[in-house]
Amino acid sequence: MPLDVLPKSLRKTPFSLKEASRAGLTKYAIEQFIRAGTLERLQRSVYQVSERAHMDIEDAYRSATLRCGLPSAICLLSALEHHHLTDQIPAKTWVLVPNSKRVQSNDLRLVRSRTPQWEKGIQKCDGYWITTPERTLIDCLLAKRIMGSAVALEALKQAAKSKKIKLSDIVDMAKTMGVLHQILSYIEALSV
Repeated sequence: MPLDVLPKSLRKTPFSLKEASRAGLTKYAIEQFIRAGTLERLQRSVYQVSERAHMDIEDAYRSATLRCGLPSAICLLSALEHHHLTDQIPAKTWVLVPNSKRVQSNDLRLVRSRTPQWEKGIQKCDGYWITTPERTLIDCLLAKRIMGSAVALEALKQAAKSKKIKLSDIVDMAKTMGVLHQILSYIEALSV
């Protein structure tokens, strides 16, 4: 089936089966597109136009959000990369999800939280949510057990050195989140 038959709203980014049905596509039509090579199945119920051989990073975030559902937010190493605060390139997309969320995928790294605080330090972008630079640095310092303290400290040093983020903004965000006492020693060490 030719690409021009596919609704325009589904041509640019990955989409779910629910979005396809809202645009007027049936499961049968999607299968026909897949057989014709116009679409490819990324995961269960997530599709994209196959001409896009390589997804850009924001498409990967949208795809992760489609699979995890909302509320969820791109976090930790993926957010550090997005905000240019690390030189590391994550092999998986790191996603903050509620503690009860379960998603099986080889390209996602779920970070479950009992108290994710969705209203604090989360930017809502087109098709996905992502933690702000300040919140990302705080989360990295708090999650040093899964991130490694060296990565978190290097990101904090790089943010302070590049003057993209003020230490006072990090302190304010930590106060808002109620975790200042847990990261204060790192902030004090950098400000000396």
